[in-house]
This record gives sequence, structure tokens and C-alpha cells, in this order.
Amino acid sequence: MAVVIAPLLAALAAPLLAALIQVKGTPLAGGSVLGRGSVPLERAAGGDTPVLSLRSAHGSLRLLLDTGASSTMVTPELVARLGLGSRAMDAGAFELAGGGSACAQLQPRRTLLPPLQLVASPHERASAGVQLVGVEALVLPVGALPPGTDGVLGAPSLRRLPLLVDPKLGRVSFGAAALSAAQAPAVGSPKPSRPRSPLRLPLRWRGGVPLLRLVVPGGTVWALADTGAEGLFLSPDLARQLNPQGAPQPLRLVGFCGEQPVMRQRFTGLALQGGPAGAGGVEGGVEGIITENAVFRQLGVEAIVGQELLRPYRQLWRLDLAPPQLELQ
Repeated sequence: MAVVIAPLLAALAAPLLAALIQVKGTPLAGGSVLGRGSVPLERAAGGDTPVLSLRSAHGSLRLLLDTGASSTMVTPELVARLGLGSRAMDAGAFELAGGGSACAQLQPRRTLLPPLQLVASPHERASAGVQLVGVEALVLPVGALPPGTDGVLGAPSLRRLPLLVDPKLGRVSFGAAALSAAQAPAVGSPKPSRPRSPLRLPLRWRGGVPLLRLVVPGGTVWALADTGAEGLFLSPDLARQLNPQGAPQPLRLVGFCGEQPVMRQRFTGLALQGGPAGAGGVEGGVEGIITENAVFRQLGVEAIVGQELLRPYRQLWRLDLAPPQLELQ
């Protein structure tokens, strides 16, 4: 699935686009996520994507926390290591879209993961009382995963209970623990002269993943809200509406469907809906990655909002609500 690229492209860092959308076939089961708990925030090697360490009776594993994936995915190596069974999927009745250009060549299988337990550090075992039961996963031989990870935990499971990703405190919390932690002040934050209200963004489900609105010159556009994406990905049409800052740079994109050449450029003129100009760090501009992507077409979106905008905030994901909501603090 590798794409031949110029030496300049190979020299630049390759941002991860972990969006994986099922566009045909019966959705896989998200299972049940039970309990409450809080663990230290782990990041993917070389990036900001949150990673969860889990254990089972068959062994341990590490999964990216990925709201932009409509299915949980694991590697064939993990299935072999844990001694799990898998079965083929009808290629004519199943189809995926994701980062890269080789989705049509993927031949996924499916497996049922064993019961999983969230792993905490040795001195705080009691805080990791979260179990995942009955989670189905795609089995895909892809090279896009960061070193030391075995797949992604997708939106079908993450919508089962509240989730807090707190980069300021360095924690990930689930269930009632997420709601309690979201009420506590961030450690090290200066006390404002006037309490600042959190930014509450309404979300919408489409294709099994959450979407949010971005404010751009002339109106708003839909974007995929994707914790598994390292950057901010823009369609060429949207990039033309924004204000470029400096010259574009070529680089390569790594996704679940292979690699592809893209352009990176800094922009102003973009904000999160419901927040002040500059929300999400856009006051001085944001780094956008311009790409043609099947995910844009399948979801009817113009952008994918990843860690470029999310990492400055404590993020309370209420994918369990109807309608869903993202609260940024």
C-alpha cells in the first residue's frame, strides 16, 4: 500500500489520519462499557492521540482512542497473540473509507474481543474500574498505527458513557468519574477574574461518527470530530475559503488505507462554532493539511478536526447523550 514519494516528502513527518468509516455492510457491535474510572493519559508515539492500555485473560493490548472510527479495529498480529478466532467478511457486502487511497484493496476479517479491563498504574489500581464486554472488531493488516499500538477503539464503544480527555491534568476518565473530574478546576490554571464558561459544541451522528460545525468566512461547514487524527484536515474547497499564511509544504499522509501526498499550510479564518474567534488555538492561525479524502465525500464534511484543535482543551465527550455534545474547557 506504500506510495512512492519524493525525497522532500519522505523527510517530513507523516501525520496520522485514523478516521475509518464503514460505508457498506452491517455495523459491528460496540459492546458494553461498564463502570467508572480514571487513568493517566497516554499518547501515541510521536503524537498527541490518546492511547488506552487494556488487559484481558488472554494478554494485554493498547488501542488508540478514536471517535473518528465507526468500528473498532485490531491488527492480525494482536489476534494471533491473544489466540482469538476471526472470520472473513463478504467483500461484496462490506466497504470502508479512510485516509489513503487503497481502501478497496483491504480485506478485513472480524473478531470478538475478550472482556477487557482498563489498566491503571500499579499504585492506583482501584481507579481503573472500567470493563469493555462484547466488543466486535475489524481485523486489518495496516501499517498506519503508531509503534506500540494494536488498533483503535472506535465510536460504537466510546458512545456508551461519558468520557473526559484532560491534557492539563494528564488523565482520561470514564463514566461518573469523567463527570466529577470535569467539575474540578484544571491544575495549574490561573484563576480568572471572571469564571469562563466551557465551550459546548453540539454534535451530530453521521455514518456512525460524530460531526461538529466549524465557522468559516461566509458561514459554517461540517467537520468530523476525530480524537484519532493528529492534525486538522481540510478539503481543497475549504482551504480556498480561508486566509493562507505562508507557502504550502508537501508531505505525506499515513492512514488506514495507505499513504498519499498532501500539502500543509497555515491558515486564519476558521473557528469552532459557539466559541470566540480564536477558539481552538486559531487566534494566531492553525496548521491545516489539505487533502482529497473519501471520508469527506462519504460524510458530507469539509474538514476533520483532530488534535491540532483538540489538544489545548480538557474535552468532555458526551457521546452518550441524545443529541451528543462536546464540552471544551
